[in-house]
Amino acid sequence: MPRVPTEREIAETAERLGLTPPLTPTQYKKVARAIQLAPQIEAEEKAEEAVKAAPADFAASVADAHTHLLGAGVPEHAAALVVAAIAPDLWRKNQGAAHAPG
Repeated sequence: MPRVPTEREIAETAERLGLTPPLTPTQYKKVARAIQLAPQIEAEEKAEEAVKAAPADFAASVADAHTHLLGAGVPEHAAALVVAAIAPDLWRKNQGAAHAPG
């Protein structure tokens, strides 16, 4: 059960939202509900941002692995095979991080 916001929280939030006192009962309920849902909304937004960033992180991880292998003197073909072998694990690592609770 969500916590009940205090009168002060409701008044401050209503002011930030541009609502002027006195609040109607409907406005009061909506502001209180917005306060209750704010943490959930923020968590969902962070998760969405992480999911959007995951493919870029994945590509960077694959490119870094390939570059490091080449830098260590591994032939191009062998480096490509190694990267292809580890790519699924890198994808799971990045996607798992994107979907983990924040």
